[in-house]
Amino acid sequence: MDTDIKAYEMFWSLYKSNDDFHNLVDKGMKENKIRFFDENEWSKIRSQNFVSPSKEMNEFIDMFLLGYNIGNCVGTTRQLSYSYYNADIVSGILPILKGTLNAEKEGGHCWLETPDNIIDTSLMLVIDKSLKSDFGYIEEQRLTCYQLARMPLYQARKEFVNDRDIHNSRKK
Repeated sequence: MDTDIKAYEMFWSLYKSNDDFHNLVDKGMKENKIRFFDENEWSKIRSQNFVSPSKEMNEFIDMFLLGYNIGNCVGTTRQLSYSYYNADIVSGILPILKGTLNAEKEGGHCWLETPDNIIDTSLMLVIDKSLKSDFGYIEEQRLTCYQLARMPLYQARKEFVNDRDIHNSRKK
């Protein structure tokens, strides 16, 4: 996927304006501890059944192509979580986001955590969890994959999002 699409605008803005972020990303990528979303994430995004909140978006991927992932971390994180079976939804603060869209005051943020990685739908990065404190992620609340598995409404939505019959019929 092209890293020049609107989904990456926040990343590139921070990368160009924040030397600490820039250096951390460069070092992490060199050590294979940070990467951009790759086919794994994009295939999950493309495969979802999606009920659009806007006429200009027909599929979940449109949120990213149009840049609506920026400032909408709660919505995109929750939506992407439906495609994972071992991810926690975590909310808290990411100080480098202070002053950005919908994170003006403190840098409020939401992300996914698997056993090994942070999946950040605003930064469009998959980050090794060993770098969590280096980035400054401050956890305030966590919905574990086990808690999510016991939430009937969440599970019903997850079932809809991942229903291949619906997805295949919409493609025709």
